[in-house]
Amino acid sequence: MAAQPKPAYQQLADDIRQRILDGDLQPGDKLPTEVELMNDYGVSRIVVRNGVQALVSEGLVSTHRGKGMFVRETSPMRKRISGDLYGKRPVASPMKRQTEAEGRRSEWEYQTRVTTATKAVAERLAIEPGDEVVRTTYRFFGDDEPIMLSTSYEPRALTAGTPIEQPEGGPITGVVPRMDSIGQHITEVTEDVNARAPRPYETDQLQMAPGTPVIVITRTYRVGDRPVETCDIVVAADRYTLSYTIPIPPLEP
Repeated sequence: MAAQPKPAYQQLADDIRQRILDGDLQPGDKLPTEVELMNDYGVSRIVVRNGVQALVSEGLVSTHRGKGMFVRETSPMRKRISGDLYGKRPVASPMKRQTEAEGRRSEWEYQTRVTTATKAVAERLAIEPGDEVVRTTYRFFGDDEPIMLSTSYEPRALTAGTPIEQPEGGPITGVVPRMDSIGQHITEVTEDVNARAPRPYETDQLQMAPGTPVIVITRTYRVGDRPVETCDIVVAADRYTLSYTIPIPPLEP
């Protein structure tokens, strides 16, 4: 059975996409107007609009009312060197250190409240559903650009009455040094990494272009077998690449 020809809007999108990937159209270049594309491809206005919308949804093209359509400029990919964050035991926030190592100013906003653990959070923290947890939501910035969202959970029974009960309320920041200060010396950090479409609030909070996926990292800190903090981290996939350094134990004599 012969393959069916692609719809006209897909053919238009395929052609423009290839020109972008080949470098004939560079980031920031203005695309021809709708009328020019209609004449160039011999198609209707609705075909042009559907083709352009397909490219917008892929994150390749942006449209600006009154100005036109442009090849979307993407921020340079920055490495988030997760495997090296704990090469030395940290004394402050690893995200702050990493951002400043890139030559950018590190800032963040946060909200903390005491709530009860859902079944999913309880499983991750090895506590009972309904137990109290300290929940903190963060938005991290590098030179005023929002770069990461994070939601963390700590068992309140672990930190209640200590100087670190409020994760951002004392002089120590960063999970590892905070826990060190109360004698809970973290021995292991695990991360599960996935990619998905962003939630609407994530697109807004990270100021993402349409069609950009997010990388989601589920991170859990443990003291021995006991989880002491778990968090969900969200970054825009077009801004960061995850780079892991994993040491290999030496050969035994």
